[in-house]
Amino acid sequence: MEIISKFKREWMLLVVFIILALAPVRHFLEQSMVTHMLIQLPALVIIGWLATNFFPASWKERIKEWNRWGISGMAFAIVIMLYWMLPRTLDAALSEWPIELVKFTTVPLMGMALGLSWPLLNSIAQGVLKLEFWATFMRMGWLYLDLPDRLCSNYLLGDQRILGQLLLVAGTIWAFTWMLRIVFGVNLIKT
Repeated sequence: MEIISKFKREWMLLVVFIILALAPVRHFLEQSMVTHMLIQLPALVIIGWLATNFFPASWKERIKEWNRWGISGMAFAIVIMLYWMLPRTLDAALSEWPIELVKFTTVPLMGMALGLSWPLLNSIAQGVLKLEFWATFMRMGWLYLDLPDRLCSNYLLGDQRILGQLLLVAGTIWAFTWMLRIVFGVNLIKT
């Protein structure tokens, strides 16, 4: 019964990936900078992360050999994340199909690297990375909100400002949940 259930989850994950790659859904999510960066890209990362649950144990053991303490995988994930944070890259994904293909390949790979590497990191490294991810949210939000010029030529300045506000709100909520956890021991989000 568990094997059938696992098989269904694998197929569901593949179906969700295919739906995200279909032209109407892809174009709908990419017409706004907000949905492109806060829905499509995170969904692709989550698909990659969840896909690691279906890897055979022998694969995970082989990967651990080159991913000691999760460092290699996290470095790989960070490089991909930095690449997709470049406004020029987002623009290219909209206008050039090979770059779009690269996005649909590398972003799930980033999720896989995170899924395989995060459990291998010690708690101090996890804390440092959480802090850096939070700081990146806040920096990018501030940049998108405060910059008087458009960073992405395919999106309007208003879209950029809305994204900046949402990134700052998300970063504030993230910081608030950490404060609750550290000061009061309330764990709203398991990470």
